[in-house]
Amino acid sequence: MKTIREERLEREERTWTVRLTAYCLLLTVYILLTLASCSGNNLDAPPEIAYGRDICAECGMIISEPRFAASYTTKTGDVRLFESIEDMLMYHIEHQEDVHLFWVHDYHTEKWVRGDEAVYVLSEAIVTPMGGGVVAAVDKAAADALVTEGGGTAVNFEQLLTLAKAGMLGGHDHSISH
Repeated sequence: MKTIREERLEREERTWTVRLTAYCLLLTVYILLTLASCSGNNLDAPPEIAYGRDICAECGMIISEPRFAASYTTKTGDVRLFESIEDMLMYHIEHQEDVHLFWVHDYHTEKWVRGDEAVYVLSEAIVTPMGGGVVAAVDKAAADALVTEGGGTAVNFEQLLTLAKAGMLGGHDHSISH
């Protein structure tokens, strides 16, 4: 038979075991939640493209020039990469995905710009991978400078999308070498 003291010690030991197990479980849940929040897609961040390796979702060609590359992120976190703005628009029109953000590169700086904030230049004088002559500029002043350099027209994203839906953007020429 156990003494009262031995029973009390066993009870205290079980209590500490239960508490320790609960603390370990809480710590594990906290760590998993922290890791999950760190590893998820940031829907508001521009994508990373491995130039010379990543493939255009629309035409299947290798994405090689940052100044023409474009992308979008869906509301579910899927990222689509494109060789050109024209390809991005064609893919979007064909697939009608629920897009969170469109991304394009400024033609001169090659920095990512949100698609809804960029100003687009349509110019036959600018040779783009798909032959459509569509490039992005970071702002109106940069777009106006491109128009002054090579002619063309500056439009916003909604106007560009309307033109693409109407089939009024330039060709889709896969013969241009990269």
